[in-house]
Amino acid sequence: MSTVEESAPDLRLAGPLGWTVVLSYVACNVFLVATTSPDRGSLLPHVVGLVIFAAAAAAAALLPGRRLTRAVTAALAVVPGLLALLVSWDLPTDRFPGYSAWHLGAGSFVLFFLAARGHLVSAWCGMAGLVAVTLAWFGTTGQDWRGLPDLLLTHLSFLVVGTTAGVVLHRAARQISAVAARARSRRAAHAARLAEAAERHRRLAWLEQNVRPALERLAEGHLPGQEERARLAVLEAEVRDRLRGGALDVPGVVAAVRAARLRGVAVEVMDDGGLSDVPDPAAVLAPIPGLLDGVAAGRVVIRILPPRRAAVASVVVETAEGTRRSTIGPDGAVDSPDAPSPGPSSSGPATSDAPSSGPPPSRDVGEHHVLARQRQPQPAVGRDDLDEAKPER
Repeated sequence: MSTVEESAPDLRLAGPLGWTVVLSYVACNVFLVATTSPDRGSLLPHVVGLVIFAAAAAAAALLPGRRLTRAVTAALAVVPGLLALLVSWDLPTDRFPGYSAWHLGAGSFVLFFLAARGHLVSAWCGMAGLVAVTLAWFGTTGQDWRGLPDLLLTHLSFLVVGTTAGVVLHRAARQISAVAARARSRRAAHAARLAEAAERHRRLAWLEQNVRPALERLAEGHLPGQEERARLAVLEAEVRDRLRGGALDVPGVVAAVRAARLRGVAVEVMDDGGLSDVPDPAAVLAPIPGLLDGVAAGRVVIRILPPRRAAVASVVVETAEGTRRSTIGPDGAVDSPDAPSPGPSSSGPATSDAPSSGPPPSRDVGEHHVLARQRQPQPAVGRDDLDEAKPER
């Protein structure tokens, strides 16, 4: 029965002002019942009607929310007809009822707010019920039909005003919502452009500060020594890290990875996006430097896992003694085995994280750069070996 759109404005009467309006209208109807009591027989139907009207008026005008529920809407639409059934046959029949027919104004008050809040069909169904009961009363009591327009026209006009207000305000609300959505979209696009520009400038500044001096020395014909070649290899690896492991580009992790590489450890970083769903990324990244500090040789793979995993990051350490896999949860808690799993030289079955057979990784394993003239081999710990399941789509 409701025709309210998702963009419906909140047209209820809120706060003390709303209660003042509702209570004032209820008080006016109580006054009409009290002052026209000689014109009727029993007072009980009118008292019951006033109680029903007070509850319906408060619900129609004061209930929070942009829309009323179907049950509330249906109940409010029935109220005007119910008031007419209670009161009409207790009205005087020898003259025009006038203010004795207080239920007509009370019913139209409820239907006005029903229409203004967007429930147009329900409101007009309620008015149809009110008119039908009034016509039945006219027909059964022998009233002069010429007085019917004077009795109903004012209340029909009241509902027309409510309907017009509902249509106009809801249309305006839709337009305002569309304009606001376009404005939000423009602001989001502008913010994205600013973020992209800031990130681009940050990366260019880092390249300008760290990479350009080395490239200029090489372009001038400078031949680096063994120690400088090692530093340049680490610098090249850091450039790759910033591309494929952006979430790990924080000072603490970068410093720990650089120190490990200078010790001869082959370090690989990967970012599969799981850190974006974590409320405190710093807590997840904090344990990584500690996991690297104790590694003197071998290979380490640091990976941010895909979203919706129980763990957020994994650190796989491969040494001559075996392979150890540690995981980090969303709260930064580290889950590590007590001892590394045996390597290929040990007796016993290899685990899913065990390296492939072959010689232990040397200082330059996995570091593919121009100066060393080496080709990057297949990693001993493959990407599929780091997790039991494929990344979720």
